[in-house]
Amino acid sequence: MKMTPLHWLYGSALLLLTWGLILSATTARQAAGRAGQLQQRLAVLSELHTMRAQQQRGAAVRQAFAALPNAVPPSLASLAADTIPATAAPDIREIETRPLAQGWVLTRTEVTFNEVSLDQLPAFWQAAEAQRPPWRLRECTLTASTRADGFGRALLVVEAIGRPRP
Repeated sequence: MKMTPLHWLYGSALLLLTWGLILSATTARQAAGRAGQLQQRLAVLSELHTMRAQQQRGAAVRQAFAALPNAVPPSLASLAADTIPATAAPDIREIETRPLAQGWVLTRTEVTFNEVSLDQLPAFWQAAEAQRPPWRLRECTLTASTRADGFGRALLVVEAIGRPRP
C-alpha cells in the first residue's frame, strides 16, 4: 500500500491526539498538587491580612495614647477620696511595672477597700475607667462584712498603660 498525503495527515493527527491526551493526563495529575499549594498560600495570605489588621489596630491605639495630654495614669488614692469620701483611704500596692514598646509602661496595682459600702464601689470604678489613660479592672474580689449589710471588703487588681512616672 502506497502512503498518500492523506495517510500522513491521519497518522499525524493520531500522533497529535495521543500526545495531547498524555499532556492532559500529566497536567491533571499536577493540578491536584498545585491546588494544595495554592490553598496553603491562600491560608498564609489570610493570616497575613489578619496580622496587618492587628498591627493597624495597635498603631491606632499607640497614636491615641501618644495624643493624650497626660500620659501618666491618675492617682487611685485621689480617685477613691473623690468618689468614696465616707470611707478610709484604700490600701494601694503596686504589683508590677512592665516596660512596653516605645517607652510605655504597664502598671498593675492592687487596691483594697476595707469596710466599704458596696453601693459606692461602682462610682469609683466608673471614675477610674473615665480617666485618660484609663485604669482597667483585671480582678475583683468582694467579701461581705459581718458587721453591717451592704458593706464589705473589696480587693481590686487594676492596670493602666502610661508613661513612667518622673
